[in-house]
Amino acid sequence: MEPKTLKKARVMTRPKANTLDPQGVVVKSNLERSLNIKYLKKVSIGRYIEVELDEGPEEDVKKNIQEAIDKLLYNEIIEDYEVIYE
Repeated sequence: MEPKTLKKARVMTRPKANTLDPQGVVVKSNLERSLNIKYLKKVSIGRYIEVELDEGPEEDVKKNIQEAIDKLLYNEIIEDYEVIYE
């Protein structure tokens, strides 16, 4: 069986639970006040980053993506992230 080639990395960031999310606060307020949407406890705004990958050894590809995440794609002080490889 041939090893699976990684084609994409999907990185989703979101504010940490204990971090103020001003964008989420504004969206929640507008949903409630302007659009009469109810039962909202909290709204968090994150980011979705999709990276198309060139072929390479899976371990090296994942190492490089992790380096990109650590250096640029998320802020470890205020965000959490999840990465999904396809």
